[in-house]
Amino acid sequence: MSGAKKFWKVVENSRLFRPPRTFWKDIKKSRLFRLTRTGLIILLAFFVILSLTAIIGVSSAHLLPVEEENVITLSEYQHLGEYDYIAELKPNEIYDNQLTLGPGEGILYFNIVENVAVTFHYTFICDCPASITTEYLVGMDLESPGKWIKHLTMAPQNSVSSNGERLEFSTELFITVPWFEELRTIIDTETGTSSYTYNLRVKPEIHTVAETDVGTIDESIVPELMMSFKYGGDEGNQIVMSGLENSIPGAIQRTETTYYGEVLAYRGIFYVVSAVAFVGLIGTAWGFMRNRSKSPEKLAEKIIEPFKEAVVEVAEEPSYTKRGATIAMKSLEDLVSLAEGLGKPVLYLKKPPHTLSAEQVNIFYVLDDMTRYEYSFKLSNKSDPKA
Repeated sequence: MSGAKKFWKVVENSRLFRPPRTFWKDIKKSRLFRLTRTGLIILLAFFVILSLTAIIGVSSAHLLPVEEENVITLSEYQHLGEYDYIAELKPNEIYDNQLTLGPGEGILYFNIVENVAVTFHYTFICDCPASITTEYLVGMDLESPGKWIKHLTMAPQNSVSSNGERLEFSTELFITVPWFEELRTIIDTETGTSSYTYNLRVKPEIHTVAETDVGTIDESIVPELMMSFKYGGDEGNQIVMSGLENSIPGAIQRTETTYYGEVLAYRGIFYVVSAVAFVGLIGTAWGFMRNRSKSPEKLAEKIIEPFKEAVVEVAEEPSYTKRGATIAMKSLEDLVSLAEGLGKPVLYLKKPPHTLSAEQVNIFYVLDDMTRYEYSFKLSNKSDPKA
């Protein structure tokens, strides 16, 4: 039987003709699924950029609110509590026998003041029509700061009503210096204390209810006036007034919540992109590390590893008395399959490069009489196997 006929018979009986079930296995082993180092670098750069983009996208999506609360003002209103006073004076030199003093007209020196008439004026203003009712009770606290306090009721509870955008009322208090002196002296005597400063706090307790078309206003306020009676010191005996004007604004508001469903969709998209990017990045990095440059010897060992039982390394090529046919095989796997069919060993000859830039030649062959079946490839530090 001729060499060619013998070859084809062996091929037909060997594993060169695969059944269909192994088709995909063979495809996966082919070079279609082998990326070069340059290809891995490109793929790694792509997944790095995709990962950074995904991170920026996720961060940006989380900066966007899923829901937003908007406060809408339906109506505005204001409480105004204003005090005025007239102090009646004794004959005096400092004010040229002027007998009264009002706010801003001069210092109330305690020794020349007979009494103080205090007027409190309250106003409620709303920017929409309302049914308004206000209840109020005027009280006072006399205190020696940090020592004692006396609660006083100066006017009984009262109420006023109005329909419209405004309600107001006024009330008056009359405070005499002899009454104040007598009361604080009694309490000081009872408590065995004394002070350089006494405070008389005027505290009207006001409760206002306003029914409007957009809601109900129900608030309580205490606009306080403080009269401080100061004894001694560099400034002399004085009555100091503070808290003459009180303004308390308010509003009827409604809170509306707006939901942004698209933000959740954006987040979901970037989560998926992030997962794909990170999986791709990890897989590509792993492949890159496995595929990093190796010496020709290491690469050759890796290629031979699956067939090491069938391969025998030789020191040099055999000498021939007669030269027969040489048949080039497509792959090392095909050559090993052929050798198994022939019952012959696969001989391996490694020809190292002569220079640093040259390639290492790896030759595998099977000898069968005068026929030589051969497969070879070249290796360098910068390339994949070249048949």
